[in-house]
Amino acid sequence: MRITALLLIITAFCLQANNSYSQNVKVSLNIQNATITDIFREIENQTDYRFFYNKTVLDTEKRVSVDTYQKAVSAILDQLLAGENVCYTMVNNYIVLTPKEGGKTNSSAVAQNNRKTITGRVTDEHGEPIIGANVIEKGTINGTVTDIDGNYTLSVPSGATIIFSYIGYNSLEIAWDGQPSLNVVLKEDQKMLDEVVVVGYGVQKRLNVAGSVSSIRADELVKSPVASVSNALAGKLPGLITLQSSGLPGSDQATLKIRGFDSPLVLVDGAEGDFNALDANEIESISILKDASAAIYGARAGNGVILITTKRGIDGKPKLTLNTSLTWQGITRMPKLASSGQLAEMRREGHIQGGQPEETAPYTLEEIQKFYDGGDPQYPNTDWYNLLIRPWSPQQQHNLSIRGGSDKIKYYGFIGYMQQSTFFKRSGGGYNRFNIRGNIDAKITNSLTAKMDLSTIISSREYTTRNLDANIWGDFWGTSPMYPDRFPDPTKIPYAEGGGTGGAHITTDRNLSGYSDRRSQDIRFVGELHYDFRNIKGLQAKTLVDYKQSYAKNKNFSKPVPFYQYDYAADVYTYAGAFGTTANLEYALPSNRQILYQTSLSYQNTFKAVHELNVLALFEAIDYYSDEVMAARSNFITPAIDEMLAGSTEGMTNRASTTEMGRMSWVGRLNYTYNNRYILDATFRADASAKFPPKSRWGFFPSASLAWRIDQEDFMQSFENLDALKLRLSYGASGNDDVSNFAYITGYDITGSNTGGSYIFGGKRYSGIVSKGLPNPNLTWEKLKIYNVGSDFSWWNGKFYGSLDVFYRKRTGIPADRLITLPSSFGAQLPKENLNSTNTRGFELMLATSGRKADFSWDLSTNISWARSKWDYYEEPDYEDPDQRRINRNSGQWTDRIFGYLTDGLFTSQEEIDNLGYDQDQRGNITLRPGDVKYLDVNKDGTIDWKDQVVIGNGSLSTEAGKSSVPTWMVGINPSFRYKDFDFDILFQGALGFDVIAALDSRTYEYYKNRWTEANNNRNALVPRLGGAASNGWTSDYRLVSGNYLRLKSLNIGYTLKNNILLSADVESLRIYFSGVNLFTWSYLNKYGLDPEVPSGRGGSYYPQQRNLSLGLVLTF
Repeated sequence: MRITALLLIITAFCLQANNSYSQNVKVSLNIQNATITDIFREIENQTDYRFFYNKTVLDTEKRVSVDTYQKAVSAILDQLLAGENVCYTMVNNYIVLTPKEGGKTNSSAVAQNNRKTITGRVTDEHGEPIIGANVIEKGTINGTVTDIDGNYTLSVPSGATIIFSYIGYNSLEIAWDGQPSLNVVLKEDQKMLDEVVVVGYGVQKRLNVAGSVSSIRADELVKSPVASVSNALAGKLPGLITLQSSGLPGSDQATLKIRGFDSPLVLVDGAEGDFNALDANEIESISILKDASAAIYGARAGNGVILITTKRGIDGKPKLTLNTSLTWQGITRMPKLASSGQLAEMRREGHIQGGQPEETAPYTLEEIQKFYDGGDPQYPNTDWYNLLIRPWSPQQQHNLSIRGGSDKIKYYGFIGYMQQSTFFKRSGGGYNRFNIRGNIDAKITNSLTAKMDLSTIISSREYTTRNLDANIWGDFWGTSPMYPDRFPDPTKIPYAEGGGTGGAHITTDRNLSGYSDRRSQDIRFVGELHYDFRNIKGLQAKTLVDYKQSYAKNKNFSKPVPFYQYDYAADVYTYAGAFGTTANLEYALPSNRQILYQTSLSYQNTFKAVHELNVLALFEAIDYYSDEVMAARSNFITPAIDEMLAGSTEGMTNRASTTEMGRMSWVGRLNYTYNNRYILDATFRADASAKFPPKSRWGFFPSASLAWRIDQEDFMQSFENLDALKLRLSYGASGNDDVSNFAYITGYDITGSNTGGSYIFGGKRYSGIVSKGLPNPNLTWEKLKIYNVGSDFSWWNGKFYGSLDVFYRKRTGIPADRLITLPSSFGAQLPKENLNSTNTRGFELMLATSGRKADFSWDLSTNISWARSKWDYYEEPDYEDPDQRRINRNSGQWTDRIFGYLTDGLFTSQEEIDNLGYDQDQRGNITLRPGDVKYLDVNKDGTIDWKDQVVIGNGSLSTEAGKSSVPTWMVGINPSFRYKDFDFDILFQGALGFDVIAALDSRTYEYYKNRWTEANNNRNALVPRLGGAASNGWTSDYRLVSGNYLRLKSLNIGYTLKNNILLSADVESLRIYFSGVNLFTWSYLNKYGLDPEVPSGRGGSYYPQQRNLSLGLVLTF
């Protein structure tokens, strides 16, 4: 609450700022034989002034010479425009040139007959006047510009078409029907506003960016309400791979990979942070640095960089925005539990088809029929799925922001709340988050400015004591429908198996079995001073301190739950066990601190209007510190008290840990542009990491990017429809220090008194120390080199635009265990060494079209990317057997190969087995029966063994989080339309070129429906015969399924209301919208009941992805 109050005070203070700008700013000019346009540009470079004029009122190509020292801008203009038929007006930092009263423009060729005077006002969507907007009669050079109030006057003939335009806004054509007054509203052109993009340690004009940089702005991020910002990026940026492998509230973020690399460096306003904890509404833009553009971040930039920029204050009146939405979340795809009859039928089938006698089968046909018929309480059919899981769970998001400022001070304030519930009905918990932010920019003097940012994120994850994304699903699928969900005695909890837990009706209920909660708060303060050396044009100094502290409280409390069985005929309850025997509590208090310090000197200037120079020298230091204290007790006096004091001191445990790390860096950058055509961007970074020994602590990472704006060449001027054409070429070196802290020195662990390393003295066992293994004093950085060739282009005023990039990356020094030069029985755990290396190649293509016709506008963008990696060198044995070498050798091979057996469906007759012609089970095929998988003898040696394995797919067989199969192809299709005040947006996202193991739990309806039986004898059944041969579980193309999919990722429909009724209530606009996320998916995995982003091999053993339906409104004052 203290932080909230502070932010409100800051905001209130900001609202008192006044708007002012001195008209007496002085400049020094020494320009010979230059155009008036060049003079205006130089004045803009030295001051905050911006010129607005129409070329028809002034001969901008007229050449003049100016030589002044510290002269007022107004005096220079008086001298420059003397004798011209032009006057100027200076208000704040605007200078507007207009014809003198009674004067003529350069439109002398325009006939003056039948002309009438029209007046009006040009404003933006917020009602603010647009100063310097062009107002031109179509097909002529007759025109003017708006004044400081947005007003204009123009003489045009009857029937003329008038064009209204301004940089950063969509042009508007109106056929004039003779009315004396015509007021218009121009709407922002997002592509033009995206002209400046955030890059490493600064911003650049998009036209002058020499590296491969993709970006997305705020309005694209908030089209659909999302809890995790990473999910808003899917399909929108070329080269970015997103994989959402869980839908768990509070942990539903997507894994991001740039060009298929490992986890990228994520910087929030310049410092490392988790941008999924941010509210999407407080973000201004996101930039993805993919090539040499990332190398300026050196040791941490090997896998690319994601730059998050939060919103800041802007010039203008205070703008208050309320955004609120309600969302209903439902499962995209998930298998369903089989019924009692289906389970009994499958168990009987598996028993008999496995060669066991029918009389010992677990169920008779009569008993199975009783399960199907229902009505007999001894043979229940409990629908646990519908009892435990609700079809839609709620999510809500609300946020309020204020933004505005003046030339002296600018401010942005934000407060947001987000809440998600799990889909478990019985108190399954959820996730809550508060986001609070205040960003202030203050102009202390004409030379000194300051920034102060204060933000906090307060979150609460309330889960069950069993992991909602892992072992609770074993409980769920193991909860048998053959047991009732309640008894006549409501105080007795029914037993329903659940893998020994009693059932998911126990473990999904926090009130019954306990909870696992995490409450955390992140606090961040950023202070920055920026000094502009006014006497040395373009020289600036900056210093910054960024302090971030996070606190958390983890509390895991489990309670014992006894459960029972009930004999309805005898009316007898039988104790069947318990979930836990006593109440247990584990309590942890982790905290983390990160301090970033930067100081820099930069110089930016333009010489003779053709040489643009930007130089940066920067020093940076980062300090990391974390600690944690944990305590645990069991045997609680009563489970009603969930505090440590109620636990027994006997057997209690506690521990603590502390980690420290730091980096220091020197950074240099040179950006040079000649004649707005030829661009050089060179960087050099030296990083020191405390993870490495002093002799290998420093890493040096240079980069260079070149760009050629071909459209600016004289020989391209004949291509009238060409807007922009740029060719880019880059090379960058970066590093990776993602290894254990201080692995270069010997470490020791203190062991428990009952574990290895302890010792006995005087008949009592004591704790001891054990070595962590041998150190590696030569351990150092991974080294990465990336090469990129690209092009950006635009035709027909943005009606067709796009970009193409091709890249190659070399990664060396990947830590690995040495295997070749040392004996297998070395006698100690070997340290990691910089041994392995890979290379990655790929491309990205983005194509788009946009346009406007009257009140209808559109923007259709598509992107496609491909990337794949090979092992250059992999530390491995020197295989002598040719088949071992083919299957096991990684050096020189793709990193995502999956080896397995080729199959030809299932056997459908004993005759087919008898005539097989080779030994599949290495027992003369005596274990094979119809319904078993038929493997192919690839090497024709008459036996199926490991030598028959071949590459059957691409991906990973790992079920470990973050190591699932990664697509090699990514596709995004994003059409957006707008008609008057209606807007419509749709996004398709797809992935290709990867395979997953389609694992189905044997207790699901999908398993039952798709199994082979004697009755269907389906060669292509998804599940082989139950109780079949052991070989049915081999890794093969029978179990490996294409993960390719195309998903309707989002659909958004909105209507913006603006009328006099709202304005009378001081409401600028009201937007109402509907949004849908993950609405439909085309995938081969649909038949398995699985989402295509399922972690490979985990089937239904994770919290599934969610489909979102949202209603919301945005109210702007």
